Amino acid sequence: GGRIALQYTHTLHQQQYDHGIQTPKQTWILDSVPGTPDPSVHHVLKAISSIPLPITCKSTLTETLMGEYKMSKAIAQWIATNLKGEKDDFSWVFDLEIANELVENFADQNFAEMIHEITIDNTNTSLDSSIHLVMAGRNKEWKEDIVANLQSIPTFGDSFQMHKLENAGHWVHVDAVNELTQLMVDGLSNARR
Repeated sequence: GGRIALQYTHTLHQQQYDHGIQTPKQTWILDSVPGTPDPSVHHVLKAISSIPLPITCKSTLTETLMGEYKMSKAIAQWIATNLKGEKDDFSWVFDLEIANELVENFADQNFAEMIHEITIDNTNTSLDSSIHLVMAGRNKEWKEDIVANLQSIPTFGDSFQMHKLENAGHWVHVDAVNELTQLMVDGLSNARR
């Protein structure tokens, strides 16, 4: 989600001059680490790609993911929330082909360059846009070189903010809901000034 939000904001930023499109005032990215995806992402996509549609029961899907694909109950239940439909006729709420394509292109996405381009033009207040990157403190993928690269962006500390939730894993919205909510309330309040 965070990668898509960043790409979307970047695309709007590139088009705003020609088409009068306004870039969002703030973009919040929750624990999306630049670079290649964690191998678990490929495992999930491979598993859900192999499941025939329509899916007849959310609980059966959960059990299948846990049994055949050795996923945790939390991940399997989260995957089941991505179904749409009724009774015994469920399908994915997203386009699986596009999801696979996005993951294959993760490494090609230059986080630092996009953040820099979005946040550097803030001398014109009508184009004000800020990026908030929330890092999960327990996510081992946040290597020192990745953090240092992001902190080297000239707008770091100004229109580009990084926040670390020390006790959160990748699911920051679950592991640190109160801290995340306070961060976002503070950020949104500051944007109104």
